[in-house]
Amino acid sequence: MEGLCGRACDTCTWRDPLDCPGCQTGPGRPYSGDCGIADCCRKKGHADCSSCTYISCCHLRCQREDMPRRRLRELEERQQRQDWLDRNAPVLAKWLWLLFWLVIPRTLAETLTLDEVASSFPAAGTVGEVLGALASLAYGAFLWQLRTVGGRYRTAALCSLAGSAGSAVILFAVPEESGLWWALSLPAAVLELVSVYQECNAHADVLEGLDDRLAGKWRLLWRWKIGLLLGIFGSVLLMLLSVLLSLLVMLAIAVGAIVVAVLRLVYLYRTAKLFRQHCPAALPEHLE
Repeated sequence: MEGLCGRACDTCTWRDPLDCPGCQTGPGRPYSGDCGIADCCRKKGHADCSSCTYISCCHLRCQREDMPRRRLRELEERQQRQDWLDRNAPVLAKWLWLLFWLVIPRTLAETLTLDEVASSFPAAGTVGEVLGALASLAYGAFLWQLRTVGGRYRTAALCSLAGSAGSAVILFAVPEESGLWWALSLPAAVLELVSVYQECNAHADVLEGLDDRLAGKWRLLWRWKIGLLLGIFGSVLLMLLSVLLSLLVMLAIAVGAIVVAVLRLVYLYRTAKLFRQHCPAALPEHLE
């Protein structure tokens, strides 16, 4: 046999390492082959490279000696990726799915602590504060279960747990009128921000090579979060110039915060679903 590029398949030393059946039924096959030279021949209507007028200066054909080595590297990378998925997909599928479902108690807590609800039903406000604190601690605990997958998850979990604990102390033990309330609120807010940054990038890291588009969306989501934070500072400065303009900016920030929250939820669902598809048999029945 001879490959489309002129390589002699029978004497090729790469056939056994690659388990290659030959060019026509292997890398050069019409629909699922990965050989760029074969694709070029078909697009130009040639049976092989020998009938092409650009054969002497073709950059693809000049790479033919290195193509088997490249294919072997790709096979090894795919195998490494599959081994990584076999180890980590069950963990990611389980805990990311539980993180997604935490949105229910967190949303309920935010609803109960709204001024309109808390003023009419004080007990509901207290329940909402307790539920919100517990949900935040649970979120950090779930992130901690992902620490074996990547260091960013560990950092995100530690910052989330520390920030949630600090917020709980501020909420239940420190009067809002005291200076200590402001002194503790700033570190808690910074920890929460760092946690979100690490979590978004951790999700992006595990998606690299599996769903690059979704990975890019996770990284972009963090930039939107920073944009909202800068917008808040800007609206405070605008108060000095125009109260109306500052209120309009705050309204835009509130809408943006809702959009970012919804996108984060959608991306978390898609990420969890993606890893669940790689290990459906490994999940408990109640998570199927």
